[in-house]
Amino acid sequence: MEKIVIGATEVAEVVPSPPDQPRQLEPKLAPPIPSWIRVVMSPLVFFLPLLCVATLVLRFAMRGLPPRTRIAWLTFLSTLLIVSGILTSLAVVLSVAFVPLPAIVSRNLVELDAKTSFPSLPSANPLNAKEVSEELKPLVAVISPARRTWTSNNELPSNSFGAGVLLFAGADGYLLMTARHVVDESKFVRSGSRALIAMASGTWAGGDVVARHKDLDLSLIWVLRESGSGDFVQPVEAKHDISEGEDVFVIGHPEGLRFTLSTGIISRTDKDVLQISAPVSPGNSGGPVYDDRGNLLGIVTSMVDRNLSPNAENLNFVVRADAVLDPERWDFSGQGRNRLDEFLIAETKRKRNQRLLQGDSRHANN
Repeated sequence: MEKIVIGATEVAEVVPSPPDQPRQLEPKLAPPIPSWIRVVMSPLVFFLPLLCVATLVLRFAMRGLPPRTRIAWLTFLSTLLIVSGILTSLAVVLSVAFVPLPAIVSRNLVELDAKTSFPSLPSANPLNAKEVSEELKPLVAVISPARRTWTSNNELPSNSFGAGVLLFAGADGYLLMTARHVVDESKFVRSGSRALIAMASGTWAGGDVVARHKDLDLSLIWVLRESGSGDFVQPVEAKHDISEGEDVFVIGHPEGLRFTLSTGIISRTDKDVLQISAPVSPGNSGGPVYDDRGNLLGIVTSMVDRNLSPNAENLNFVVRADAVLDPERWDFSGQGRNRLDEFLIAETKRKRNQRLLQGDSRHANN
């Protein structure tokens, strides 16, 4: 604590009390900081860096001043710094709130728009793992729930993400399928929610969640198309064509390792679910399961966590992809029903053309 020293000047300025009043000391000292200096320095509250520099200079210059003057200056400068800090913080918040940040989400999937042709599926010949990687990985996307910043309407990807697969490319846009829990972070969701999609380049595009399956862990996402003319229909394998022991290929993003390919077999079939031996991890959810000709068999939805069940070993489950072929089992929003009907019509035409080609081939062989 600093000592307060009263000098001869201060003592001389003390005026004795009148005779009819009790004696008391009434110092009438001049203000340590003149009013004009306070007025001149007050506008510095709007320039925090300049105020900080002025404070440092004055603090150094006040070393030889009397304690009373020095304490008054320190109090005045501290008040200015506090007010300036509050005003600066408020200005930063307002600037973020009202000045739009640069968007990191595009309106369309540039990579798909630029494609002039898509893989011809199903393949006439069985595909090996290398061919699956080359042909089918470009059909797989990264899917993340869309979030909006509290200061603007800009969309941002969530901390969680999964995979999705392209079902249909038409003149107006792209229809993708993923697991419902990938786009719905909570079961309390509102119709018409948004999702963000990225292909291999990592550029995000916004899409609408246009359908959710009533019973199964499946969702459909629609992304607008701005250019390009390449069309695509993903063949979906029907239940009666799926058998246990069949080779499968899984593409996803396990633990953030994007576009990872794993292989295995169908270990068990059920009504709407397949059990597979191909390894999956968090990040594979929503990813496609293909057969060796590029037919879509299912969508990865779950796995048994060994932390919860120590005896579980590679128990992974897939929802059958042919659930997409029955529109009555879906809840739609926006143009969701029309988008699914477009895919179903294109898939029907593809199957009809395939049967005609197979018939012509058998006829030629005979």
